[in-house]
Amino acid sequence: MSIERPQLPSSRPVTLHTIDHGPVTVDCPAWCIGHGWQRDVGRNDIVHRSVRVKAHTDTYSHGIQSVLGAWLSWAPFVDLVPRVAVEVDLTGDFEAEEVYHVAGVLRTAASRLEQVAGQAIHLRGEVR
Repeated sequence: MSIERPQLPSSRPVTLHTIDHGPVTVDCPAWCIGHGWQRDVGRNDIVHRSVRVKAHTDTYSHGIQSVLGAWLSWAPFVDLVPRVAVEVDLTGDFEAEEVYHVAGVLRTAASRLEQVAGQAIHLRGEVR
C-alpha cells in the first residue's frame, strides 16, 4: 500500500541519502531550514524543521534560563501534516520578586506557541 505524500506550495526538491532506501528526493517546503543537521537517517526519519522560536528569562537566582523552544516539524513519510515541536523547561526556586518576571516570560512563551500553532494550522490548509 502506498501513501501519497502531500505537496506544499513554494517547495523545492532535495535529495537526502538514507541508510535504508539510498537517495530519497523530497519536496522541501520554503519554511524548512535545511537538512544539514540530519546525518545517517532512515527515510522515515527525514524531518523538515522551521526556525526555532525561543523565550528566555533572566533571574537573579539562576541567570538566563531557556523557558521555551518551538518550531514547525514535518516528517513527510510519517506525518500527514506539519506539527509543532515544543520544548518547555523551567525549574528552580525563585525569589518572590522574580516570579513576576517569570510570569511575563511565560505569557510571551504562550503567545509564541500560539503563533507557531497558527502557522501549522495555516499550512494544513495548503497541504494537498
